[in-house]
Amino acid sequence: MTLRFTAGATAATALGLGALTLFGAGSAMAAPGTATWTDNGTVYNRTVSNTTPSVGEKITVTTKFERTNATDEQLNWLKDWHPACLTYVTDSAKVIDSAGTHGVEPFLEIKPDFIAGDFMATSYKVIIKKHLGDVQPATFSAQYTVGADCDKGVAMTTGVEYLSSLGHHANFKTQGPSITVGGTPGGGPGGTGSADALPGGLGSLLSGFGSSR
Repeated sequence: MTLRFTAGATAATALGLGALTLFGAGSAMAAPGTATWTDNGTVYNRTVSNTTPSVGEKITVTTKFERTNATDEQLNWLKDWHPACLTYVTDSAKVIDSAGTHGVEPFLEIKPDFIAGDFMATSYKVIIKKHLGDVQPATFSAQYTVGADCDKGVAMTTGVEYLSSLGHHANFKTQGPSITVGGTPGGGPGGTGSADALPGGLGSLLSGFGSSR
């Protein structure tokens, strides 16, 4: 079988490649966001893997805790606050500390706008330390799927809240980073959509060119 392309087909192919480059994979357009602050001897670093996700995309939210003094702080419980239109991804909640990575379930309460880990019930303890030769930060992370009911183009807050062994009830429910959903609903990760959804029906145009005998 011999492939033959007319000048028109070549031009259309070139146009298609250019359009696909322009509307390429959403992962290349990811916009991570980080909020950093200090309170009660602890530095917080909270990151959202993509602050401008599309409907159907999975995002990861992480909060790192580091002590600035030598007083140990143990987390009793922690709530990860998020927009109610995000859905928690089962088994994604993790704690990373000096001993490795630990799952949080089944000691995890799942609500529409937050998930809450009970670290008094887990087999491990989340203890944040800063001693000479013994610095132990801790990181909590979880994944969420962006729902079609999220308002597009509206900044939605995220945050963290917890109670520690120091009697510190830290309430940073709206500390950030915020999330603004964009893209085309139903377009999949990155909002790329299908080829037929490209401007001018480019997908249909490209499908009209193929091989001939």
